[in-house]
Amino acid sequence: MTFPLPLPEPLRRALPPGTGVLLGLSGGVDSAVALAVLQELGCRVECVTFRNFCYSEGEDTATEQSCCSLEAIDQARQLAVRAGAPHWVGDLVAPFRERVITPFIDEYVQGRTPNPCLACNEGVRFPELVRLAARQECAFAATGHYARIEREQGAARLRRGLDPAKDQSYFLHRLDGSLLEHLVFPLGWYDKVQVREAARALGIPVAERKDSQEICFVPDDDRTFLFAGADRPDAAAAMTQPGPIVDRRGQVLGQHRGLVHYTVGQRKGLGVAAATPLYVLALETAGNRLVVGPRGQLLTTSLVADRFTTQAPDFPDRWPVGAPETWRGLRPVAQIRYRHAGTPVAAWHREGDRLRVTLAEPVSGVAPGQGLALYAGDLVLAGARLREAAADPAGAGQVAEGIDDGSR
Repeated sequence: MTFPLPLPEPLRRALPPGTGVLLGLSGGVDSAVALAVLQELGCRVECVTFRNFCYSEGEDTATEQSCCSLEAIDQARQLAVRAGAPHWVGDLVAPFRERVITPFIDEYVQGRTPNPCLACNEGVRFPELVRLAARQECAFAATGHYARIEREQGAARLRRGLDPAKDQSYFLHRLDGSLLEHLVFPLGWYDKVQVREAARALGIPVAERKDSQEICFVPDDDRTFLFAGADRPDAAAAMTQPGPIVDRRGQVLGQHRGLVHYTVGQRKGLGVAAATPLYVLALETAGNRLVVGPRGQLLTTSLVADRFTTQAPDFPDRWPVGAPETWRGLRPVAQIRYRHAGTPVAAWHREGDRLRVTLAEPVSGVAPGQGLALYAGDLVLAGARLREAAADPAGAGQVAEGIDDGSR
């Protein structure tokens, strides 16, 4: 039969027949179709499924949709066998706990709401994939992410996937730039509808499998069990204890269930009646208080971030004032969460790993701990961890003011 997907020319150029590719196979429809695309290109494909979290202590600690559940690992094995590709399971439980779960808990204890997928991709999944690919003498590592790596004049750059509804480049914006030359994302040129239809046409058993929407180690979106064995038991336990819901003036409006259940910008589930809708403004761990207010109090045009990283080797410390000529015509946007459409940037100033961004228009729901990604069109420029929505600076030329020392 004719292969049900067109094969983009950039993929053909990067992956001539016989190219060795190590594929991270999750057991879902996306990585299964990525496997089919790679084999159609004539690649020599090997597959690995990572065991990131230990579910052995209780069968009810994961749902079948979890991307690294035992059921998903077994499904990945069956998909590899069906395709005639070698498959093994990589045990990453220890580094995953050290670099993802423990920092996740620590961030919550400090009143921030992290995105663990960013930490996993940066510090565990992709470094390990690239390492294993080299060990297996594979030229590339691959996953089923909807993003693209384009190679021009010997440089590999990360770009958005062509499907705006599914683009996952945001989850990859913290990858070390040195990894990009060893990565390929076969699905970046397709949309989800095409991928589902191709899976059906190819008779792939997981064609109708639902996408995983939860954090892989937090089944049913219940984080409380993570804090039972935390390294800081007193502070961690406080995150699960009820406390007051207050407004900016400190007036008590109700009771929250435990700060671990909330994030900045959240509206639903507050259980507080008010004349106007209320949103979470802050998690104050010192007093176990959940601060809420109207949406207008979430708006800001000034972002403070740390843990800066860039995939552009010539990223200027200042923009637009003081930037090289080649950067001045740029029209960058800032994305503050996965489903955020992006907001135009007016200026930025970087000092070390600190970044201050002034936006051209207000944005709401800036959640400390989430990722800040900067784009130029569909090209990923840089990223950082959001620290706070700061008071607006006096002007774009003074955006360096207010960068803290990161000691919190």
